[in-house]
Amino acid sequence: MKRTRFELARWATRLCYSSFVFCHSHTHRRSLIAFGLILAVAITVSAQPAPAGQKVIRDPDEYKAYSAAVNTADATSRAEALDAFIQQYPKSLVLTDALEQEMAAWQTVGDSAQVKNVAKRLLAVDSGNIRALGIVVALDRVSAAQGDNAALNEMCVDASGGMLAVPMWRQPADMSETDFIALSKLLNDIFIGAEGYCAVEQKNYSQARTWLTRAYGMDPANVQDTYRLAVADLESTPPEADGFWYCARAIHLAQSATIPQDVGSMTAYCKAKYMTYHGSGDGWDALITAAATQGAPPRDFAKQIKAGPTPAPPASPQK
Repeated sequence: MKRTRFELARWATRLCYSSFVFCHSHTHRRSLIAFGLILAVAITVSAQPAPAGQKVIRDPDEYKAYSAAVNTADATSRAEALDAFIQQYPKSLVLTDALEQEMAAWQTVGDSAQVKNVAKRLLAVDSGNIRALGIVVALDRVSAAQGDNAALNEMCVDASGGMLAVPMWRQPADMSETDFIALSKLLNDIFIGAEGYCAVEQKNYSQARTWLTRAYGMDPANVQDTYRLAVADLESTPPEADGFWYCARAIHLAQSATIPQDVGSMTAYCKAKYMTYHGSGDGWDALITAAATQGAPPRDFAKQIKAGPTPAPPASPQK
């Protein structure tokens, strides 16, 4: 029996790992579809002699149990069957495959807690599984946004390790070059964006700007990294005027994605900062409109946002 499961979805349904507004459950559930990119699982299993590189289950009972589990139609039942298989055959040749399949099944259900739990189990038996690490980092960022300091600390450690791991990751034999390039880019974006998030939380704004500028270059449509880049710019001493453009761009992206909570929180912080710097709200609406059609701050942008003469108390970034 041969089974191949390869799921790649557009990152437009990216994980909503906001640093300032936690995604509501329906958005969070829908965004888990993005894990299809990370859970790009290609599994080839056979009970018969096979070409080199193909995994062979020689125990008929083990093969039957695995085959039945992966072919279970209902996602929840499939995840539970795979978990039972793993418990029964903890040293199986297809242990990591079974864990990846279980993780993908929980992703289909939309159960992020189970996805993270299985990803950590996968890392325990395969510490170099960069896809599982990417999932843990992304989900830790969701938890960190809700004030979970343990998740924040774990994310910061894992993100640093992930950034070092991506350049050393080699294309799996069962993955096409196109998919490998896309997945490498996504994982790099997750790790670098998380590293930038950590730097902002640590008030290391110079380093945050370095990481988040790279993250923006890889995915200019990422609302959260764009906004965090704005915060890093505007919280710097002195403030970097480009931060107002990134504010406007993030607000536009949130409006396009129909995330009203994010729009409101970002606008409150960014406009207050703008009025402090500029001296009034003049030009704010035009800035939002212009950023909708621009991919980067104009070269003379700082000159367009002239500092006002009477600074007011600074605003604080919204969580």
